[in-house]
Amino acid sequence: MSIRIRDNLGGLVAATSKTSPQPAPRVKIGKVFGIVLDENTPSRELFEKHGGWNGIGTVLYLDYEQSKNIPVGGVNLSSCKIAKPLHPGVQNYPLKGELIHLVSGPSPASQINNQNDQKYYTGTINVWNNSQQNSLTDDSLGNTFTENSDHRDLHPFEGHIVYPGKFGNGIRFGSTVKARSDINEWSSIGNDGDPITILVNGYVTTNTGSDAPNIEEINKEMSSIYMTSTQKLPLEPGSSFINPRVNTIKPNNYISSQLILNSDRVTLNAKKDEVLLFAKTNIELTSDNIININAKKTAHINSPSIALGTKENGDYPTEPVLLGDKTYDLFLELFGALTNLAGFLVAANTSGGSGPIVAVSSGGTQLFKDIDNLLNKLDTITSEKVYTA
Repeated sequence: MSIRIRDNLGGLVAATSKTSPQPAPRVKIGKVFGIVLDENTPSRELFEKHGGWNGIGTVLYLDYEQSKNIPVGGVNLSSCKIAKPLHPGVQNYPLKGELIHLVSGPSPASQINNQNDQKYYTGTINVWNNSQQNSLTDDSLGNTFTENSDHRDLHPFEGHIVYPGKFGNGIRFGSTVKARSDINEWSSIGNDGDPITILVNGYVTTNTGSDAPNIEEINKEMSSIYMTSTQKLPLEPGSSFINPRVNTIKPNNYISSQLILNSDRVTLNAKKDEVLLFAKTNIELTSDNIININAKKTAHINSPSIALGTKENGDYPTEPVLLGDKTYDLFLELFGALTNLAGFLVAANTSGGSGPIVAVSSGGTQLFKDIDNLLNKLDTITSEKVYTA
């Protein structure tokens, strides 16, 4: 912003007060030159002087009329007046150079002397109607704050409550707006007034040729949480693979209440206990690459039917797997029968009893060896990790 309105603001307030039919207290306006944010901001000395950690949010200001043309860096902060934040529940401290409303109120010392009051600030004056910054100076806005030239506020709709952040983040407590479905993604169906709550971290400005406010776009934002009631959202799944057997309604076709977590990566971490997922119908896990299930002790899948793989036509598989111990015992019985057969073959004699039948006897001897070899391998066919009921 290159245009700055630097004066007459206090005079405007004074003139407004003079036209009132009843005397009214003049609104005090201050210009911020520093804010106590930590033990080194603005300095260790001022941090300690104004209450240490109990003084966080204290602003160092001068009356606007006396300081409106003074640059932010042109004041000795020790000579500034101080004001505390009036509201304890929200930390929304001003930037350097911004203007604040000031009111007088009780101080801790008022319990001893009711003449001891102190100044509080109620909020920043919205000079530029901009949620990022409203400073009237071209000086530094702070020690770490950097202004984003492409910062946009959030597009308003009737009745919506919007909390825009200064860094491309914000919250919308909104609703379906049928008449504006051409410019927002959540109003194509449903009724006006159907609630929706949207939390976004990292808006993406697509219309860079305009100064129009941002409107949420679920597939372009860096990270977002959508809580819907009847809205249908055009969410594009991160995976292109779709299992033809799954009857789950995809998120971009769902029109009942849903919770959508959308980001480049989603991590659920339970530090001390379990992660629980419950669904009345299906739980769908889909990936274009690999799905890993790791457990230090046991990975347990329990269901009346467990299907592994899919047939070419998309049907579930019908070939049953074998039970390990029963298959092992069946092989032992089979090898026992073959051992008996090998014994008969070795002992087989000619019809006259003159001697063994060489070829049959040799075959029986070889069968004994083959059975021994197979028995030695039998213990290797059962898994040490995978078990079934």
